[in-house]
Amino acid sequence: MRGRYSIGTYIIFGLLAIGLLFSLTTIFIPILVLGAIFLLYKFPPSTWRKVTMYRKDDGKRHRKARYRVIHGTKRDDDPPRYH
Repeated sequence: MRGRYSIGTYIIFGLLAIGLLFSLTTIFIPILVLGAIFLLYKFPPSTWRKVTMYRKDDGKRHRKARYRVIHGTKRDDDPPRYH
C-alpha cells in the first residue's frame, strides 16, 4: 500500500517548517516586547510589593478631639509686633 504523502510533499512541508521557524525569530522579539508591555499594564510594579507592615488595630474607635478656642490676653488695639 502506498503512503499518504509523497517524498516531495514531505520535503515541501519540511522547508515550510524551516521557513516558519526563521520568520518567527524575526517576529519573536516584537511579540516578546508587546507581551511584556501588556503584562506590565495588567500587573503594574506597584502591586509587586508585599505589605510588610500591618497596622495595629485594637478594635477600639478613638473619638476625635474637638477644637477649642483658647482666648488669649492680647488686647485688640495693639499694633502688630513686627511691622
